[in-house]
Amino acid sequence: MKLPAAQQLQFTECYRDAVNQYFNDIFSRLPKNTQRAYISDFNEFAIFCQQAALPGFNSSFENNEQCVKEYVEMLCQSPLAYRTIKRRLSALSKFLGIAKLPNPIVQSVYLKDFIRLALAENEKYQFSQHQAVPLTVDLLELINERVIPDSLLELRDLALINLMFDGLLRADEVIRVCCEHIDRRSNALLVLTSKSDQAGKGQYRYVSPSTLDMLDEYMAEANFDPSHQCERDSADPRRINKGIVFRRVSNRGHALLPYDESASLKQSLKLEYSSIYRIWKRIAKLAGIKENITPHSGRVGAAVSLAEDGATLPEMQLAGGWRSPEMPGHYGQQAAVRKGGMAKLAKRKGRSGT
Repeated sequence: MKLPAAQQLQFTECYRDAVNQYFNDIFSRLPKNTQRAYISDFNEFAIFCQQAALPGFNSSFENNEQCVKEYVEMLCQSPLAYRTIKRRLSALSKFLGIAKLPNPIVQSVYLKDFIRLALAENEKYQFSQHQAVPLTVDLLELINERVIPDSLLELRDLALINLMFDGLLRADEVIRVCCEHIDRRSNALLVLTSKSDQAGKGQYRYVSPSTLDMLDEYMAEANFDPSHQCERDSADPRRINKGIVFRRVSNRGHALLPYDESASLKQSLKLEYSSIYRIWKRIAKLAGIKENITPHSGRVGAAVSLAEDGATLPEMQLAGGWRSPEMPGHYGQQAAVRKGGMAKLAKRKGRSGT
């Protein structure tokens, strides 16, 4: 495999072999999405170096430190999310390790402090300007009241959104949900892959009876053949027997596209983030919701709803699979505003509206 870097960067002989060996022996075995992310992140850095007239990484510690510093300054001025910037820097640090080059991201106290402070300022900006609009339980109930599904597509979309809310699921978690992961007796969902589950043991999330009913209705509709008015044969590739739950739907929205259930989870054709994003936008339009809700709105809104209902931080952590109380604490603070002193004052003085 060739080194996936922009053509304008000329890699010297001192580390070309080490990089090519890694990409030949290891990179090709990584998940395709991981490969694409690494390639994209490094090429973005290569393009920046070209535009800023920087030489890119080489054997000089000082040069690499300056390149990363200027890159961080540019990233923090961009609209990129905090986590995206962290991921890009992690990809650069990984590359420096692979190439056996001086790595100031790890070794320079000056650069580490510079990055930490720059990202801290960026995170404050992101929190104040770009937080996902919460899909609270009241807003979810409004969707379920207004959207009366009349196609397999809408049944799938409603079930997906409700499951994301119940389980506080991220987009990359819901696309991997399999039939075998749903325990109807315990109202539980096993989440096998999660950003906060580095050990890979899996986490259990709650699924409400109403969401289970939606899932059953969606799968029953998918397994029904309208042209013959009967159940699809068990060998029909458009039928859900096992494996991935949320699958692609035909253009007319009345049947699933053929799917290979024998494929492993890594090889199976799953929905992508763009598909989940369109689902949320489609349902919001059907429900007449003008707020800019996104796939992350369910996770945020569920956390806010839990806090408003009096859930403790440990309960919120368990519900969303967070490793630390920092994020649920943030959402709890957001919910507490409605119950704070000014909210009580407004109510007493008749300023709470109609």
